[in-house]
Amino acid sequence: MSNKGRLSIDAVTDRGATTHRFDVDGLRAVALLGVLAFHFGFGVQGGYGGVDVFFVISGFLIAGIIKSELEAGTFSLARFYDRRIRRILPAFVVCALVTTALAATILLPRDFKNYGATLSAAAKSTSNFYFIKEAADYFASNAAENPLLHTWSLSVEAQFYLVFPLFLLLVFKIGRRAIIPAIAIVAAAALAFSVHGVEVDRKEAFFSAPGRGWELLAGALLAFGALPYLKNRAVREAEAALGAALIAFAFFTNTPETPFPGLAALPLCLGAVLIIHAGGQHEPATIVTRALAWRPVVWLGLISYSVYLWHWPLITFARYRLPHLFEQDAATALAAKLVLLGLSVGLGFLSWRFVEQPFRRARTRSGRVPLFITGALAVAVLLVAGSSISRWPSKFQTWPADVVAASMDIMPLPMKRFGRAVQGDWPGEVYEIGDPSVPADTLLWGDSHAKALVPVFASYAEKTHHRLLVFSHYSCPPLFDVNFRGGRSIRTCQAHNTKTLNRSLGPDIKRVILEGYWGAAAPYFWRDASGAIFSDKGRDGADGEAFADALAATINLLLQNGKEVVVVGSVPVQSKEIIPAMIKSRFWAEPLPQEASLEEFLKRQRPVMTAFDRISTMPNVRVFYPHKLLCGASTCPYSREGEPLYGDRHHLTPLGAAKLEPMVAEIFGGEPVRQTGARQ
Repeated sequence: MSNKGRLSIDAVTDRGATTHRFDVDGLRAVALLGVLAFHFGFGVQGGYGGVDVFFVISGFLIAGIIKSELEAGTFSLARFYDRRIRRILPAFVVCALVTTALAATILLPRDFKNYGATLSAAAKSTSNFYFIKEAADYFASNAAENPLLHTWSLSVEAQFYLVFPLFLLLVFKIGRRAIIPAIAIVAAAALAFSVHGVEVDRKEAFFSAPGRGWELLAGALLAFGALPYLKNRAVREAEAALGAALIAFAFFTNTPETPFPGLAALPLCLGAVLIIHAGGQHEPATIVTRALAWRPVVWLGLISYSVYLWHWPLITFARYRLPHLFEQDAATALAAKLVLLGLSVGLGFLSWRFVEQPFRRARTRSGRVPLFITGALAVAVLLVAGSSISRWPSKFQTWPADVVAASMDIMPLPMKRFGRAVQGDWPGEVYEIGDPSVPADTLLWGDSHAKALVPVFASYAEKTHHRLLVFSHYSCPPLFDVNFRGGRSIRTCQAHNTKTLNRSLGPDIKRVILEGYWGAAAPYFWRDASGAIFSDKGRDGADGEAFADALAATINLLLQNGKEVVVVGSVPVQSKEIIPAMIKSRFWAEPLPQEASLEEFLKRQRPVMTAFDRISTMPNVRVFYPHKLLCGASTCPYSREGEPLYGDRHHLTPLGAAKLEPMVAEIFGGEPVRQTGARQ
């Protein structure tokens, strides 16, 4: 490697506190490349772990600054936060303002309203909490509808910056020797939280500061000298090579289904620690250190923050407004991705050069108060924008009112439109529907798919003088005695299903109807060594029999208590969210999606159908298949005379649910549904 292509290794290997570590800039570039490769779909399934490498780097650099100033007696919280504001806020504010303007132009009303809530959370550095509250899925197909999803990591870092200096000041007053043990104890506790979290509520573990804090603290431990100084070159070469191998291993073996972070993040963090440790010591520098200090790699690392800010909104808006570019031939999709990648790097460089650098180098003659006031005003502008976004004037005001209303009702409509809420300590939604003058003898138990059927059940019950109780909680299949991991929290799903079962066993309830998103749940049921059944939306290769056993066990509990059990099968899944697709086709001339194939639906539903075959032989159990009413000979239509039957990919609109009225009638003793052959 020529000297022209490499920055001075002297700057890399100097152990002084004020020395700029060019190899660390290069490691930033590696982290960024992992994230970009994952988000752009370049085949690096574990590239999202680049964020974890960023966390280690941030912990190392921040702790190093604080350590140096504490030992020199010059540390100031005001100066520390001054630097953090200059480093983070200007580029974020500019990106957020441009993103908001684009969102107002591009996003449909529902998505624009959701964007406003995310913008407010990001401005407060609490977007990670917001995504936990909303049960957001970083890896879901609809994640690309949220232009600020990536700000969760900025919020985690901001929360670390708020707490960590105060923690160090407190420990430093106790004694310098206590710093490393104190950091290690907190890091171990955070790692334990993360490991436990991926088994209990993966989304909380993924987005939360405690679930990620150990990664930042790993870098801090390195900065405070927790690892010994190594003089032997061969040992340092091996250390750096091992670190690089660990990061590469995680990038190429982790997938979106990997339980993460938890122990799966250890190779990434350990790899980053080893590389940084090997690169900050004795001459000559290691091969890995020299590679990371190569000028083009360092340049990409220097602009990595701004590139990270810009790349995700660009991906979001392109996939949202021009989805056909990514759904045609591979060459067109690759060209679109490369253009977006180039734009990301270009905008990132401009942001670094004309926003980041001027603010970082500027000196406020009148002190830091004006900077803090300016920062507070910028945040306030974003907060006001986010909170008032649903009232913003936009081109949607010129759209027909029915279209705007439809775009806001993609998910199942609120049950309060069809019934009366039941007061009580319920984890989910509990409503009464139908004729209030008669006692309720039927209970509908399920997730959001059950909620989507409430309009047709309510309509039929009112006409025929029946009354039902509805117990619904999204992402919680109606199965008892199952340990739910991932998806909804183990606490909420178990609490909801326990209370629902207890109410189902009441003497007034004669019939229990089970409805869920079976096709999504079934592949993720499995057994542990003791035979316990688990539901985990992050595991592959699950045992199909485990789902069948869980369903049969729940039904047996109901049968043993004299209940009639009705199981409503799966709704066919469409390829796209239907209402947004129809609106985009109407106003933007986007091609409409293909109707779902009945053959493909039945093939995907095979484990579910097998379980249904098993329970259909039980006495006092009936199974109904919605696809018999929703599908034709070969496809399952998503609209009727231009009106959507689906809201998103798999939730029916009230019009779609109305097609199931013959099934509902048969459940309550009416005329049977026309049968056209088993499961057809």
